[in-house]
Amino acid sequence: MRIQDNGNVGIGTTSPTTKLHVAGDVQVDGNLAAKYQDVAEWVKAPRPLPPGTVVVVDPQEYNQILPASQSYDTRVAGVVSAKPGLLLGEAGEGKVKVAQSGRVKVKVDAAYGPIAAGDLLVTSPSPGHAMRSSPVKLGETLIHRPGTLLGKALEPLEEGQGEILVLLTLQ
Repeated sequence: MRIQDNGNVGIGTTSPTTKLHVAGDVQVDGNLAAKYQDVAEWVKAPRPLPPGTVVVVDPQEYNQILPASQSYDTRVAGVVSAKPGLLLGEAGEGKVKVAQSGRVKVKVDAAYGPIAAGDLLVTSPSPGHAMRSSPVKLGETLIHRPGTLLGKALEPLEEGQGEILVLLTLQ
């Protein structure tokens, strides 16, 4: 173990680059506590994308995401995160942090209907934004389109565009 003058601690390394740098596997028998509530990973993007942007899998480029731009897109992949609670993968040129679960701020557009807390959200025609999902009738049952759901609104937005807290539950 090595403790540098700047307070960085290294385990299995003599030159730690962060506050705790472990070179090797880590086993945690307790809990990991994080200030922020989402789980994200580094994903390739064609350009930098601001936090809150709703993204979809790029159909033209392998392992890359794009801002969502059509309603009810089954390629929905998550939301660009500002400060993930848990960040997976490796940072790199041309990558952004994409959250797939947890609570995160999301760009939404209420032009397609006001959003209430508890509403299910999907991609919208407004680039990088989500909108309230409207169920379709299948026989006598109302259902939300499978494969299009981004998550559940935790805050309302009556009109216009804005950012609200969303519980991501891709399905």
